Amino acid sequence: MCRDTGISPSSALYFAFKRKRYTTRELRMARKILHIYSIYRRSASIYLDKILPDTTLDWMSKTLLELLASCILGRMNLGDISTLVSRLRQSMGKNWPEQSERFLGLLRYMYSRPRREVNYPDWFVKYLEKIIGKVEAEHYMDFQDNVKPPIYCSLNTLRMDKENILKIAEEKNVILKEDSRLPGIYIVETSSTKDLKTLMNQGLIVVHDFSSYYAVKVLEPRLEDIILDVCSAPGTKTWLTTLEMRNNGIIFSIDSSWKRIRSQRKRMTFLNAKIVKLIQADATKSLPIRIEADKVLVDPPCSSTGLIWREPYYRWMIRPRHIRMFANLQSNILWSSSRNVKKGGYLVYSTCSITVEENEYVIEDFLKTHPDFELVEPSIDVGSTGLRGLVEARRLYPHSNMCNGFFIALLKRRY
Repeated sequence: MCRDTGISPSSALYFAFKRKRYTTRELRMARKILHIYSIYRRSASIYLDKILPDTTLDWMSKTLLELLASCILGRMNLGDISTLVSRLRQSMGKNWPEQSERFLGLLRYMYSRPRREVNYPDWFVKYLEKIIGKVEAEHYMDFQDNVKPPIYCSLNTLRMDKENILKIAEEKNVILKEDSRLPGIYIVETSSTKDLKTLMNQGLIVVHDFSSYYAVKVLEPRLEDIILDVCSAPGTKTWLTTLEMRNNGIIFSIDSSWKRIRSQRKRMTFLNAKIVKLIQADATKSLPIRIEADKVLVDPPCSSTGLIWREPYYRWMIRPRHIRMFANLQSNILWSSSRNVKKGGYLVYSTCSITVEENEYVIEDFLKTHPDFELVEPSIDVGSTGLRGLVEARRLYPHSNMCNGFFIALLKRRY
């Protein structure tokens, strides 16, 4: 169980699938249920407390009831309750929580849908209202719980020319529409994930979020540039940078994990990225080699608050203390990485977080102690301006930009 192992529910599903315990169809259904549960978990808990006052349930029974209640609130067709219970009992075997069975019939009477605001932790609701206002916060939460995130991709012209990739995609009934906001990124429209995966497995397209490509576009890598990509695994931005440079130049790609480095090396080879030099190193400290980079990309670990619309369960995993912890780590990585920017060079700092602590505060603190750097406007303007007067920075939100919540700041080293 996830509760015992400390891993996320998504990871638990993945590991169960890898052990061949479930079919692909069952995995898809499980992910759908998890998605709905992540959104309606709190509403379901409140409802159960109302219809089951003064009832003490063990963890397994309570979780099962919350799962079923969430599916009903999310208008998921569960069919006949008695048939469902019979199948669940058979599937779970000795793990079946007997205590929950006598309460399952009550779930038939769940017709009303509670206010959506309660489907987020209180601290997160208050935090959103503080940084973007109450009306905008309500729109933000309602939007990301009701919209299916689009699939974005880029064409791997390091392996094949653009026209042929588009032709093959069309033959496989995968429609790729170029996003007018950012040339080079495509919105994927297909009814078959199998056809999409075929293109991915051939290395012809790479799926990623809009925000990932935006960060690389703001960096503006040029032919023959020396680029430093910090905290690079799994390598999506490294590959996108290679794509922009057309395999001409050099990219030093840094990550602290040998396992991720090995995985990224295989991926870069598969995608025909030939200018990437992978280095295992701690980004909070001086690198093992001296690098004077034209451009540095710093995309450090973060709280991932901008990914909740893709991974709803994150809202229940993130705590304010995590934000403070990440902010401290991010500051250390930014300070260390800035030493590798040559005079007149640029540094892009980005996170998939919407918190001020991990973004504006980090940049403010950095600029106070690094007068040789200045915050500059990106040449490609997408999103809204940063908070706290950092008008040169950019913020992207799911409800207004149809992409992950994202922050980006472009810094120039003056001397």
